[in-house]
Amino acid sequence: MDDEITQKGYWVRKFRKAKKPSTLNQMVSRSIDHYHDQTQVMAAIYLAECQRTRELEFSILLDK
Repeated sequence: MDDEITQKGYWVRKFRKAKKPSTLNQMVSRSIDHYHDQTQVMAAIYLAECQRTRELEFSILLDK
């Protein structure tokens, strides 16, 4: 498994391409479908999703 995809920062950068919550939901769903059997990746996706959701709600970029 690639170590980069287990890092929250990788997913935050990827999810920052989403400018609307609906787009973010689609990106997260697709990622979960692909990595559902890899616990470390799923944890990173969840944390990144939470951060990106907050960023979209408050219109600010949070640090890593």
